[in-house]
Amino acid sequence: MVSARPVVRLALTVVGGMAALACGFADVFRPAGPAAVTIIYVGDTTLHRDSTVPFSVVVEVGGGPLPAPRLRMTSSDPSVFDLTAGQDSLVAKSRNGTATLTIRLESSMLPDSAPTLAQSIRVLP
Repeated sequence: MVSARPVVRLALTVVGGMAALACGFADVFRPAGPAAVTIIYVGDTTLHRDSTVPFSVVVEVGGGPLPAPRLRMTSSDPSVFDLTAGQDSLVAKSRNGTATLTIRLESSMLPDSAPTLAQSIRVLP
């Protein structure tokens, strides 16, 4: 006959193990991977010469918005369009053409492979 003490220990061990797995204890040992980062340009992609058009950028991490992201934005051809000092508007110049607005998320967590969006912008008469 088996004594009750080892049976109780085994039962407690099994119940404790099930409780640890049920509360996500296994997630502690999973390697942490980078969350999916999405950069979304919200604004006009066709500008008229000599105009200033506001735009915004939304950055999502893991499906939720990233509050106050640090962004670096540049125009591939400042003779077609450029950014205002506050980087919240595009300034179309007097030259027709197409240039690329590059939006890069600056992050100390991703120094070499920062998420980047390249948005084509056209300037017409």
